[in-house]
Amino acid sequence: MIESVTKRDGRVEPFTPSKLNGWGEWAAKALGPDMDWSSVVLETVTDMPEQVTTTMLQQQLIKNCLQSDSWLYNRMAGRLYAALMHKEVHGVFMPTVLQLHRRLQKLGYMEVLDYSDEEYAEVEKLIDHDRDYSYAHYQLHTHLSKYAIADRVKNRIYETSQFIYMRMAMALAVDQPRERRMHDVARFYEHLSMNRINAPTPNHINLGTPLRGYASCCLYTTADSARSIAVGNHIAYTMTYMSAGIGSHMNLRSVNDPVRGGVIRHQGKLPYLRAVVSEVKSSLQNGRGGACTSYFSIYDPEIETLLRLKNPMSTEDKKIRGMDYSWGSNRLFARKVARNEDIFLFNSFTAPDLYEALYSNDEERFEQLYQKYEKNPLFPKRFVNARELLITACNEWNETGRIYEHNIHEMNRHTPFKETIYSSNLCSEIDLPTGAYNHITEIYQDADVSFVEFEDEEGGTHRLSGAHAVRTGRGMVYPLELREGDEVNGVTVQKILQRSSPEVATCNLAGICVDNIESDAQYEEVAYYALLMIDKCIHLAEYELPHIGYTSKARLNAGVGILGLAHLMAREHKRYTTAEGKQFIHLAAERHFYHLVRASLRLGKELGNAPWMHKTRWPEGWMPLDTYNRNVDQIADFTNHYDWDALRLEVVANGGIRNSVLAAHMPTETSANASGTTNGVYPIRELTMIKTDNQRVNYWAAPEGEELAEWYESAWNIPARDMTEAYAIIQKWTDQGISADFYRKVIGDAFIGSSEMIRDYLYRIKMGLKSKYYMNQKTSAGFKPLNEAEAERKELVDRMVGSAMAAADKKEGAGSTDSDAAATVSVLDADPECNGSCTL
Repeated sequence: MIESVTKRDGRVEPFTPSKLNGWGEWAAKALGPDMDWSSVVLETVTDMPEQVTTTMLQQQLIKNCLQSDSWLYNRMAGRLYAALMHKEVHGVFMPTVLQLHRRLQKLGYMEVLDYSDEEYAEVEKLIDHDRDYSYAHYQLHTHLSKYAIADRVKNRIYETSQFIYMRMAMALAVDQPRERRMHDVARFYEHLSMNRINAPTPNHINLGTPLRGYASCCLYTTADSARSIAVGNHIAYTMTYMSAGIGSHMNLRSVNDPVRGGVIRHQGKLPYLRAVVSEVKSSLQNGRGGACTSYFSIYDPEIETLLRLKNPMSTEDKKIRGMDYSWGSNRLFARKVARNEDIFLFNSFTAPDLYEALYSNDEERFEQLYQKYEKNPLFPKRFVNARELLITACNEWNETGRIYEHNIHEMNRHTPFKETIYSSNLCSEIDLPTGAYNHITEIYQDADVSFVEFEDEEGGTHRLSGAHAVRTGRGMVYPLELREGDEVNGVTVQKILQRSSPEVATCNLAGICVDNIESDAQYEEVAYYALLMIDKCIHLAEYELPHIGYTSKARLNAGVGILGLAHLMAREHKRYTTAEGKQFIHLAAERHFYHLVRASLRLGKELGNAPWMHKTRWPEGWMPLDTYNRNVDQIADFTNHYDWDALRLEVVANGGIRNSVLAAHMPTETSANASGTTNGVYPIRELTMIKTDNQRVNYWAAPEGEELAEWYESAWNIPARDMTEAYAIIQKWTDQGISADFYRKVIGDAFIGSSEMIRDYLYRIKMGLKSKYYMNQKTSAGFKPLNEAEAERKELVDRMVGSAMAAADKKEGAGSTDSDAAATVSVLDADPECNGSCTL
């Protein structure tokens, strides 16, 4: 039993139970009548020694709240934690924003932001530290342990949550016109701190500091040459230490293909993949090595080896486990699978035109060329069974969780881009054009390095820079769009020798927490400031490789995702598995993209369209409605709610919009914690969970979990077909892609049969999913279903006395705080490879 308490100033006082009761009563205030704060206090007293400090008391009270394992008790823990951290970080007196910034600037942790003392005085009126008391514990813990400016060596934290958001707001608005920038500071701060805009991890950590790496995603491709491969390795290394996750596509020959006319036998892709792993793992991101996903086609001659590179049973010479992999297919492959037929394997060396057609939006041309090669007896072919390849790929996905899938044709068809998309990013939601570099010098140019080489009628060779349009008989066209027969500068293009448009694709991310949006008018403003944040980060960023900066500013690629969909659906009593729920998802996705287009149109009018807008179909009035997969219409009776025809006319009249692309739906594993909501567009797995990485443990709880328990639909209970349909609906309204996770119970003797794998794959292709990401497998029955968890919670409340014991029983029975049990829920409780790069 506690006898004395040591206060922060060193004074020792007799323990006064009424003071501890006061803490508990205050922490439970405004959280509802079901809060049994007295039992939490009683348990705290019981657990403590005779002599304690006030900090020990507060920490134990917080711990006992968290072990009560519910949303409301997590909120109670948050109120206690906010009060504790205000004292721990700032002491007795909360500093002003100006005082804190001057201190951090003196320490070298912040840049000097160009605001006057008068403007700092306005900022002081805007900041509201009481908002910390409305956050769940896991929000605050994410802010303090990951996002706050801190000396991690000495374990000294300098910021609490509202200071983080104000630093971000001021850094984003610092170069805005004087007449509006304080208004912009206020709006940025309001939307960030009220959890409407979800910012990615690099923005939280780096805005306002000397570290200016904001790009979350980096994609690159290499050509089949030694110089190009070397540039690719350099990109992977550099962009890793600049905090980006890597998506790699290497257009290489295969094992035993001739090099230098046959003087050398090619080693295949594995040595080059090992080199990329070395590059991304050699530098640390947030305390661990970087991460990469490598993309290849299902038609690759080395496909059987590539699919098994993550398999621990593969021999050492055919095992590369340091990165993840994604295999790409198209509808021809799907038909071969359905008919149990063979395919022949090829690459860009053996069938260059067929390879080019594979990575295009012209599927008819690909199939015609495929049939031509198939019938050509002079073309050497090796056939493999398509169904066996698919089963191998799906088995690796099921067993490792980390062999992903992408639809090459859909990525190049349902997009505003005119150029080729070869791959996605680390987390499989970014779909952007890339181009191979010819030489290392190109990536250090702060200018357009694209060009076209062609031969005229007399055999003369000409080279034109791709930067400026030229006059032809078809009018003004950019050189990369020249065709054979065009006349340029009095010369006829007889034959195109080379088109080169080197580009590393980057994407800056943001999210909108749809469960915190109150109206369409607010959604429109939030979308505007989310895109403005991305715009500022693209232009504020420092680029180690100058050409990446040039193309990033020319493209202005944005990826704004949805967060909190599961919470919003539960609140509106909608389910992922019903027609009504899917209609609701359709409305949410339509609303999201509509307001993003309107916001980008507004920014285009204010700041100008993306310099490379001509490389997209936006000036022609492209909208997702033009290219979405029509099979989606079979899912439910959908009705569009916004005037897309009028918006199209506005976009055409403006010559396009500010951004080349707008939407992508990423995992948001870390930043969803910071925003206090559910991950991305995913359903929840449990009402409460322990989420861990190598630095922190978070006791997560579904928002309003007690009240909405019967309406939260567990991912473990949603069939793959329903998840496919939910993603397909969202993909309809998305110009990039989705980190599309799937969930499967594999408990006891349960297994995933090959017929199920085939059926699910064919349905994904039919519905137009661009990618498939993690397979989450539940291999333990230790986690309680949602309805059981809610029944237990009600019993906890009814009994009042003894709630601590009930919580302990629940903890033991559910296994949700047991590390071994948690580990059985396969691969994505902590998103171990994303490193915060692609996860917002």
